[in-house]
Amino acid sequence: MIIGVDARNIYRPRRRGIGKTLVDLYRHLAAVRPLWQFVLFHQQAIEDDPLEGLPNVRRCRFDIPGDRWNLWQQFGLPLAARKARVELLHCPANTAPRWPGAPLLVTIHDLIPLEFANPSRQDCRWGKNVAAAARRARVITCPSRYTAQQVHRTFGIPADKIIINPWAPDTACQPMQDERRDAQVRQRYGIPPARPFVLALGGADPRKNSAGILRAWSLLPPAVRQSHMLLLIGIEGDALARLAGLARNLKIADGCRLQGFANEADVPALISAATVLCYPSLSEGFGLPILDGFACRTAVLTGNTTSLPEVAGDAAWLVNAAQPPEIAAGLNELLTNSDVREDLIRRGCRRIESFTWQACAARAAQAMERAVNSFDPSELGEVVPAVSEE
Repeated sequence: MIIGVDARNIYRPRRRGIGKTLVDLYRHLAAVRPLWQFVLFHQQAIEDDPLEGLPNVRRCRFDIPGDRWNLWQQFGLPLAARKARVELLHCPANTAPRWPGAPLLVTIHDLIPLEFANPSRQDCRWGKNVAAAARRARVITCPSRYTAQQVHRTFGIPADKIIINPWAPDTACQPMQDERRDAQVRQRYGIPPARPFVLALGGADPRKNSAGILRAWSLLPPAVRQSHMLLLIGIEGDALARLAGLARNLKIADGCRLQGFANEADVPALISAATVLCYPSLSEGFGLPILDGFACRTAVLTGNTTSLPEVAGDAAWLVNAAQPPEIAAGLNELLTNSDVREDLIRRGCRRIESFTWQACAARAAQAMERAVNSFDPSELGEVVPAVSEE
């Protein structure tokens, strides 16, 4: 079978969550289906190909100058897929072409832009595009039961058309035992040698709760703040200056380091070196950093809503992420009680056994086979009968 993939997220200069998961997924898919051919359609020149060397993976780059109105996806991608004679088109980032030209598998990660009151016109337009892609897809995959239920309820998509396929930890995330590597990342991110620190994953998006993390840090007992540091990464643009100003107003700037996106190669070392991974997001479709924390043998604090408790199980400290005092109380317990941290680390080691890339790839392959086998060419691009849930 020939599988076409909208692989733009894999080949972006800076890979984020979707791109990272796709790299691991297709590495394993190429192994579990060695007779399949995977054609990765992308738009930008490749500087770093994480799938290089896989014999059944080939790349196909094309561009549309200006790319107004998303013409690359809407017209260029179907034409390229037809030229490559793909038998299934996988659109892994929520939206898809109106006329895909082949049976369609869509991965919907979340519906976060539609969750909050008074979504913008742009968010509403995005939601309509996601809904249209969901109706055109032969099969939909979602990384969590939470997202699957949202897709079902929000768009009226039959539940048996949706397959829940959880991700697994980043394969690069392993416990770090290299003192020299520890010293290098500490120096790079401004953490003094041997000083314990909390690694917080934030962002400019308010749902990442960066301001809430800083307010929580300001509520910790002074002795805890003086003996630990906070490293908050993932912040760029105007948000960096704004959050730096908040840290100064809260009088915690001396004990905080605010950074943009960390180098992808540094993330496992940073998580491993941290005493606690702080991830109190207000909304997530999955929450991959939780599993990365488990894989690096680091205690994790995260939110108790949306998909986060589904991923964390009993292996993380759960808080109401909208309440900085709760975040502060959780951090204080984890930073001052090594027994609690070690218990969570043990639970995390057991928890990640349920999340493997081999199982994820096997479910993805089954979803692809189902989409192709249920395909009727006469209904191309139309709403199709439901398929049973995996």
